[in-house]
Amino acid sequence: MRFIEISGFSIKPDRNRAFQEWFIAHQQALADSYPEGTSLVGIFATIYSSEKQAGDLMVLEQLDSYAAQDRIAAAGRDPDSAYSRLVGEMYAFIDPNPAAGYSKILLKDVVDTTVFNYGPRQPDTIETTAE
Repeated sequence: MRFIEISGFSIKPDRNRAFQEWFIAHQQALADSYPEGTSLVGIFATIYSSEKQAGDLMVLEQLDSYAAQDRIAAAGRDPDSAYSRLVGEMYAFIDPNPAAGYSKILLKDVVDTTVFNYGPRQPDTIETTAE
């Protein structure tokens, strides 16, 4: 299975450049700190969105299963992990104001998704061509 988790957030006022510099300096270390079955796709600036309160920046993470959410949470709780330390440093830049943009989205690869047809049931038909 493959998931993409998107976490939207906003940076504290007047800290955007400092955050960008921090991320540039720590991007590889942060990516390397992700636990097995998870990876950092990247952090992206929101250029435009129909979502008004989704946040100015988006962290995209790839997960290989629902269980990967537990592994990443455990790494975040481990005070000795590089992941916990680096995420803690990153979170220091996030605007804690409840009015600041924030969002969470979990996307599942459509090839692994159970899909249902909704609406009126159509009769099963087999198309044939007469010769």
